[in-house]
Amino acid sequence: MSLHLHHLAGCTPEPIAGYLKALGVLRAVASQADRGARARWNSGRFEIVTSLDRDGLARFFLEAYAPSPIIAPWNGGSGFYPKDTKEGVEPLSSSPADRFAAYREAIAAGRAIVAARAESPKGEDKLEMIRACRRAWPEAMLAWLDAAVVLAGDAARYPALLGTGGNDGRLDFTNNRMQRLVELFDPATGAARPGARPLLAAALFGEPAPGLERRAVGQFLPGNAGGPNQTSGYMGESLVNPWDFVLLLEGALLLPVAAVRRLESAGLVQAAAPFAVRARAGGYASACAADEGNQRGEQWMPLWGGAATLAEVRALFAEGRLVASANKRQADHAIDAARAVSSLGVARGVSEFVRFGYIERNGQANLAVPLGRWAVESGDRAGASSRSRLLDEIDPWVEGLRSLGQGDSAPAALGRALRRVEAAMLAVCRDGSPERWQQLLLGLAEAEAALISRPKVAAAAPWLGPLPLLSPAWWSAADDGSAELRLAAAIASQTGPAERAGADEIGPIRAHCLPLDPRSGFRRLAFGADGLVRDPRVVWAGRDLADDLAAVALRRMIEAPLHGARSFPLRGRAYAALDDIALFLDGAVDEARVAGLSRALMAVDWRRAPRPSRAPRAERPSALHALFRLAYTPDAVKPLPASGRDRAAGDLSPLAPRLDPAPLRLLVAGRLHDAGAAAVRTLTAAGARPKLRLVAGSADLARRLAATLAIPVAPEDLAKLLGLICKPAGPAVKDAPSTPPTAAPALSE
Repeated sequence: MSLHLHHLAGCTPEPIAGYLKALGVLRAVASQADRGARARWNSGRFEIVTSLDRDGLARFFLEAYAPSPIIAPWNGGSGFYPKDTKEGVEPLSSSPADRFAAYREAIAAGRAIVAARAESPKGEDKLEMIRACRRAWPEAMLAWLDAAVVLAGDAARYPALLGTGGNDGRLDFTNNRMQRLVELFDPATGAARPGARPLLAAALFGEPAPGLERRAVGQFLPGNAGGPNQTSGYMGESLVNPWDFVLLLEGALLLPVAAVRRLESAGLVQAAAPFAVRARAGGYASACAADEGNQRGEQWMPLWGGAATLAEVRALFAEGRLVASANKRQADHAIDAARAVSSLGVARGVSEFVRFGYIERNGQANLAVPLGRWAVESGDRAGASSRSRLLDEIDPWVEGLRSLGQGDSAPAALGRALRRVEAAMLAVCRDGSPERWQQLLLGLAEAEAALISRPKVAAAAPWLGPLPLLSPAWWSAADDGSAELRLAAAIASQTGPAERAGADEIGPIRAHCLPLDPRSGFRRLAFGADGLVRDPRVVWAGRDLADDLAAVALRRMIEAPLHGARSFPLRGRAYAALDDIALFLDGAVDEARVAGLSRALMAVDWRRAPRPSRAPRAERPSALHALFRLAYTPDAVKPLPASGRDRAAGDLSPLAPRLDPAPLRLLVAGRLHDAGAAAVRTLTAAGARPKLRLVAGSADLARRLAATLAIPVAPEDLAKLLGLICKPAGPAVKDAPSTPPTAAPALSE
């Protein structure tokens, strides 16, 4: 027996009508003509392998295909009530054709259920009618009932794919399908009408065909829906191929709603449908705040690249779940679905998913809108799993933010920040590049700032708090080798002084950005009777990076003597390169990006970070930076030996200047000349021999130099800076009283 491969260009993954139509073709062929038929998705189109050649495939649909019986007697407009359209149900109910035998039986069963009712049932009566259908209908009709409605406790609920039990507003899908069948076939004989063949070629192979008429289309063809006649609750008429509507509902029978147990655990009927999750307004161009209220959710339709039988496809949809995160829980929302896809949380050869959102567009019309495709990763499974674990760390916080942001009194800024975070989370799942992780960190910083800047909102949710403790892997994931990331990590990693005295009390640099409770290890917000505590330590305003860093350095100088710290109480676990600091002094870095990344990276548990890394070799260290950085060091600076004679004489004395607030205060005041003189005195008093005699520069440069004191550099680089601006302290002079320099040239930057 020869096999034939058919490229069905008319069956595409988007819109959802094309996807369901493809499933309908496979279901019809495999169940009625060739049980060995197989199908797959390839380069954006559906392909089916069957013993039927092209003519045989056409003859099957035109001459032998028996449409699955689909009715919804519980709906108004279904054709079973006096005021309903009868153009489909009456001809099919009296048709003697064999192909409509199942439909005749179904219509008779529907009429028996409806009995003498003049109107469709409502409330408890509707529920009881659906229960009666479940009890009385033959097996051939139960596939439709399983796909269209689920009985959960004392209520009937409906998956979004089929509207509300087979209708969308005033459009009943089942009656519409019966009308399309009558357009394609003569009910008296069952023969295909003259125009059915070219319409079939258009539906299957994408060939142009005349004879399309305007018909109600429902949510399945959002690109065709609408028009001047569209009204609220009803889809406007569009040019529709009747084969499309007939076959798409045939395909929908392959998507049964899950068992009641799974439905109850999800708490949302849509989440019980195959590959269906709650909606998230992010990751697509038309996302808006209104989409956040979408209760119909999303559905991620799988594309498989290997030829699969109908039984295999049926099993895929019967399982119909995505597994998200390391704890193997079922995906609940779109971000979970993206994580499941990116981490290979699906099986059965699925290579890609098409994301559909059931959302309102074109007024109040519900449409199944395609929101993009998501490829299943085929290579770095470990990397995808690692990304998922990092997102696990922020999941509870983001969900808490979502709960807080959905309140009626929630500030709009909080909602905007939340959408940015969720869009960034989706982007990370799709890409995972350092740039994507940085966007997520920036979004988290924005969301945290939006929360903290509104004390009443923060006080209303004390359980939420600041960003949770993050693992150091966040730093690694965001590392793109840029100066901005190195500066941000260095700033964020700073904590208390090297000695024990004052370290616990002064805390990390994050304590200068948020009002944190020291009793919690600076991990929770500090609340008083009036909400967030007004903490004088919080000096990071978030408006200008240089001003914020200078304010932090100055605040540390104030706190050092209060807690018995003898060295400068800012000590980093990551280091900025001297070249990076030179770029900062020149204003050549993206300071807003540095500030945002710093704020987010302050949540990292730097105690678990790897040993401080050596910064890249400096090509142009700044002498002015060296002068002030050496005046404020968290550790003693050990000089580099200048010659073999010095090495033979033993170790040189380390530089450990006493804490003197004068140079820093003068820098903050913009008095660079006076600050330089004060710094020279500080270093000289510590036993150094500065080469500098005079410094000069602008007030802005002074401000930036003050900011660099809150940017840590590696000990090796501190030694370089010492060698840059100080004369070697040889064995003969290292213990001698120091004298101020007298013959150094003036220096200006």
